[in-house]
Amino acid sequence: MTIDVSARDVTIELVRAASVTNTAGEQAFPETLLRVLGRLPYFQAHPEDLWTQPIENDPYGRRNVYALVRGDGPAGVVLTGHYDVVSAANYGPHADVAFDPEALLPRLIADLRVNARSEAERRALHDLESGDFLPGRGALDMKAGLAAGIAALAEFAARPARRGNVLFAAVADEEVSSHGARQAAPELRALAEREGLDWRLVINLDATGDNGDGSAGQAVYLGTAGKLLVSAFVVGVDTHAGYSLDGVNVNFLASELTRAFEFSPELTDRSAGIMGTPPTVLRQQDLKTYYDVTTPARAWLCVNALTHGLDAATVLDRFKASAQAALDDALDTLRRRAEALGETRSAAHGATPLVLTYADLLERARQQVPDLDAALTAYDAGLDPQLDLPTRSAHLTGWLWDASGLLGPAAVLGFASLHYPNTTLDSRNPTEAQALDLVRATLREKGAELGVTISERPIFTGISDMSWFGTADSADIAAVNANTPAPAAHIHAPPAGLPCINLGPWGRDYHQWLERAYAPYSFGTLPRLVSALTEAFLR
Repeated sequence: MTIDVSARDVTIELVRAASVTNTAGEQAFPETLLRVLGRLPYFQAHPEDLWTQPIENDPYGRRNVYALVRGDGPAGVVLTGHYDVVSAANYGPHADVAFDPEALLPRLIADLRVNARSEAERRALHDLESGDFLPGRGALDMKAGLAAGIAALAEFAARPARRGNVLFAAVADEEVSSHGARQAAPELRALAEREGLDWRLVINLDATGDNGDGSAGQAVYLGTAGKLLVSAFVVGVDTHAGYSLDGVNVNFLASELTRAFEFSPELTDRSAGIMGTPPTVLRQQDLKTYYDVTTPARAWLCVNALTHGLDAATVLDRFKASAQAALDDALDTLRRRAEALGETRSAAHGATPLVLTYADLLERARQQVPDLDAALTAYDAGLDPQLDLPTRSAHLTGWLWDASGLLGPAAVLGFASLHYPNTTLDSRNPTEAQALDLVRATLREKGAELGVTISERPIFTGISDMSWFGTADSADIAAVNANTPAPAAHIHAPPAGLPCINLGPWGRDYHQWLERAYAPYSFGTLPRLVSALTEAFLR
């Protein structure tokens, strides 16, 4: 097999077009991809098969890029990756060349020869001096993956007799909200229907980190972790600070919830014998916006919860149970402390904490307020459009709490941001089981031919666009939407429902100033593996 497009040269060209998320560079980047792809003879002969699609209602005016190489028959494979990258601010004095790998390389070597102190910096110096690593913002995450996909697409396009079809799809905004992949999922379904295509496999080309010999980085991932931002709107009983026993301080309640949630084994997904990432609190704040000597009445927590097997409804049920136990314990503690001070009639003595979900709160409020849904929609429309989703969710939950007429102490559990479903190739599904067998056989055979071993990992532990190309339970999506206050965070189009894997480049220190891709694998081996899988699924 000969691949005429140099994945290294394409990577450098793509890196030089800075495309930091939510910037003008990201908006303009599709033009770079159109230029690179437009050089292929296939698209010079068939320009109609190379196009962009604007992302709906996107304030940044971004587009997804599609390149379809057609052959005989309906079978199809999708090669996909994101083109946005994180900021280069952490490059310090090298920020001016962070997007120019060839200019950056000697600068980093010179810097590290003088200033390398940590093990990571000494490893980076060794790597860069070896000539086997290419540095630059986005070189690893994930312009090298896009380049591998383009090289495999070029190889397929150059075949005189093509069986099947290959679609290259480059999407925006993976680093923040995955708006590109969220739109690409229904577009894949629509394209298949319009063109009579049968998508057999989606290969996501995202990167992997490996600080060792590459054995961990040279891997195929059969699924991806999901992400939920679990929120807790916490209500206490406010009082004058001089009469503190007459209240229940919400900061104490919120702190007890944080203590219960942080690193909780009971809240960690351990499905299929895989130990997941434990939850961690990303935000804890009381919602009082001014100073006086009244204790704060309300607080807001946001907790990062990663999943690989649990559905969202189960996650919420577990957090609700944990919150109830934590608040019960908190009130017991306050009662004991009041009694130690000689007080047996404190506010804590007469309080029973209420814990409910956002969906529960919505139903209670509907019983109190006529036309509540219209009023809630109007309130949402009047909020500052620049508010982030968690802050917007706090405002919406607070409004709904007021409408319900309920009193604290209490906690309302929900989801405060965009949900990423966990997905995996399910061996119980005949179509996915067949795809899994073919992936394994192809990578084993091609790996042996190329002299590499491709390890198999069940879960890509970083958040990825695989969430939007695999399969998700529609009932679970409904449960997420019902407990997500901000309509902008709802899932309006389900994932594509296709067999999906991740096979991408590997390197080190991505998102850091020493980000670098391992060249021999990323630019040599990976495009050939992607081509082999493409050919196998189009037979």
